[in-house]
Amino acid sequence: MPESNQTRNAATVDAPTESIGWRLEDINFTAIDSAHRQADEPLLLLLIASSFIESGTHLYASNLTTHFDGDREVTTWLTEEWEAEELQHGLALRTYVTHAWPSFDWEHAYAGFIAAFEPLCTMGRLEPRRGLEMVGRCVVETSTTSLYRAIQGHARDPVLRDLVRRIGDDEVRHYKHFLRYFRQFQQREQSSRMAVLGALVRRSLEIGLRDTDSGLRHAYAGRYRDTATPHPTFEETRRAVRALLRPNVPVGLAGAMWLRPLQLAPRVEGAVRRLFAGVARALLFVAAPLTASPAAPDANRRPPSS
Repeated sequence: MPESNQTRNAATVDAPTESIGWRLEDINFTAIDSAHRQADEPLLLLLIASSFIESGTHLYASNLTTHFDGDREVTTWLTEEWEAEELQHGLALRTYVTHAWPSFDWEHAYAGFIAAFEPLCTMGRLEPRRGLEMVGRCVVETSTTSLYRAIQGHARDPVLRDLVRRIGDDEVRHYKHFLRYFRQFQQREQSSRMAVLGALVRRSLEIGLRDTDSGLRHAYAGRYRDTATPHPTFEETRRAVRALLRPNVPVGLAGAMWLRPLQLAPRVEGAVRRLFAGVARALLFVAAPLTASPAAPDANRRPPSS
């Protein structure tokens, strides 16, 4: 995404929120461009991983409503809007995958993901202060917004571009809600800037080391259950996914969203955002994976035939 567009988008981080404006029926999945199905298998694996994570929203939504018990405004929004919309994202991505890749056994692979992911969704992983947990949620929405904007920039199928644009817009709107709630709690809790920074860093590391990696690993396992078929290693698959996202990550927008809970002075935030963008770009071009990969069959490097 051009930097000028990112700057304009960053300016909307504090804009008022708006209600959801789409339903699953609004997406014409039958118009998926078949030419892109097999040509971009890493993208399809990424979409599967994303569908797993979005479809698992219910696992941590109940933890959040428990954590914010007693705050009717927050819990009502979490249960009636946020959770429902996140689950719609999961269903929409799953529907796209099953239309584009009907041979993929989504149910079987998702069951494996949930079995591994559910034990990780515990109350102990939430920030103890309500305001700081809202900071953590801002990080998650920043990550998902960046992901779907990057997919939109990479995708060539018009149906997929439309779908991830809608999902990305929802994630920005969710971010605005969490940011507003953080500011409300912050007025009472008065967490230090270092405490807010700690929450930002902790949740950022957790997302990179747990959620995304787990989803992609189970998407990969579901795709290559037949280990006798020549296929890329998990390491190669993850690098391919990283390569397709790298040129399209909206670094400017992500930086603005990530930094906003620190409530820096505008001039300071602008300088820090430029530093953030430079570091982020450098990290995006690091070839090494973020985490150690699981054991994977070291088969012939040729992609399998479908």
